[in-house]
Amino acid sequence: MSTGKKITGTVLGAAVAGVLAGSAALVPLTDDARATGAQRHGDVVLGESKDAVPSRTASDWVSYGDQAAVVHVAAEHEGAADSEEVAAGEGYLSRTIDLQVRERVWSRSGATALPDSLSIVADGWEFKDDGKLRVSSQDASRMEVGHDYLVSFAHYSDGEWSTIGTGAILPYDNDEVGQGEYQGSTVTASAYRSSMASRLVTGVPEPMTYLAAGKNAAGVKSMLTTAVPDATAAQNYSLDAVARARLVAKAAAAAAAAADTFCRVAAPLATDAASTYTAGELSDLLGDLAGMSDVAADGTVLRAYAAQLRSGDTATWTSSAIRRTAATRIGRTCTIDVGDLLPTDTGDAE
Repeated sequence: MSTGKKITGTVLGAAVAGVLAGSAALVPLTDDARATGAQRHGDVVLGESKDAVPSRTASDWVSYGDQAAVVHVAAEHEGAADSEEVAAGEGYLSRTIDLQVRERVWSRSGATALPDSLSIVADGWEFKDDGKLRVSSQDASRMEVGHDYLVSFAHYSDGEWSTIGTGAILPYDNDEVGQGEYQGSTVTASAYRSSMASRLVTGVPEPMTYLAAGKNAAGVKSMLTTAVPDATAAQNYSLDAVARARLVAKAAAAAAAAADTFCRVAAPLATDAASTYTAGELSDLLGDLAGMSDVAADGTVLRAYAAQLRSGDTATWTSSAIRRTAATRIGRTCTIDVGDLLPTDTGDAE
């Protein structure tokens, strides 16, 4: 199975039998899944999407996508059913769709050129007894024949193309994001945007599905041109989207671990900890924190204030703007109140 065919999938309920294709691919629907997770709208079964590559935001699109384009679904092809599933009378049928590129919207510098036409694996069908149902993600377009979409594509190490994830497939009939097919049904741009708005979460970056709704390709291009990619992803553009995503996740985990260590060391500085420090002790602690900081500017500020404390000049550190900045940086990173961040042991002999 190729890279592009195993990066993600739509999980119907609790069934995780194996990913069949690119970012819109499905896994077979089991009876348990029918009972516990999947929703059915007419002849469409909606399952939960599981993407291996982030695709929600404009930053995700420019971090992991190589090309963004408007495509037209020209045809679809049904895959062969598994013999064991046929014998059991139920199973999953894969689907390949043929895409024609209508407009190239955005290209990452140095990326492989997108061909004029391509085929990718998309959501297929569930069959049971003599019936067949379309399968789609709960939060994405199914990519139906006859419809247009604005899509972020990635070119994988095995030479295949695929969408980067369910958040990177936007309905685009009549040159308007949100107009067209979504979850197997035809929707208007206003209805699409309203649906996306209902899913917004405070404090979480707004997704492309919401921000791009109602825009044309030029508007989306402007968003992508000004979007800032993840630094780790940008440093590894020579790798494909899956490899980039793994490195970003690894860097994020390392940063989280470092922040946890930083904040555990900083915890005694909280005003409610009632800890006492001489100027020398506080200077040493701040020096330790400077070495743990994963933000270079924060480390510089902490070192500067530590040096002021070592100078022994009380007037300097009392009126220091660097001290106030250091207190702000620690408080912001660890969500604790460190007060004035002054020595609390006035018996210091320095």
